[in-house]
Amino acid sequence: MADVFADQYKQFEQDVRSISDIVKEQHLATEQQIKNSMSQASTNLMDSRRLESILKSAQQLEQLVKMGFSNLKANSKQFRQTLFQMEKQCHEQQLSIDLQVIQAMQEAVSALAKAQSALLQSQAINKVFDSIARCEDMLSQIENSTTVPQ
Repeated sequence: MADVFADQYKQFEQDVRSISDIVKEQHLATEQQIKNSMSQASTNLMDSRRLESILKSAQQLEQLVKMGFSNLKANSKQFRQTLFQMEKQCHEQQLSIDLQVIQAMQEAVSALAKAQSALLQSQAINKVFDSIARCEDMLSQIENSTTVPQ
């Protein structure tokens, strides 16, 4: 009888350890997903700010052009500086987009691995459910037993 309790206790201990290990792994995977999302949001924010700056410069040039040819000629240095800044920002934006294309292609290649990982995570959570159920059953058996192991 003592061997039955020892075996049940070992199984209970393994199930509790399994729950902890699986949930810790899931937690780490979720934190990594959050970091990836934050990185993408940061990139998108920088792109948005850069595009907004280019748009504002373009709108300023538009207003100056409406003032006529003589204004354009008189302020050509300012126009040239604005165009230079816009060109620089466009170049930075193009580099950012090129990097995003490369990253998206790498993500496409790894999409199947991510899907497989998600399936494994689902299976891991199912194992947690199973371990919890076994623990509950063992606790019920222990609570209902009339003898105390030695």
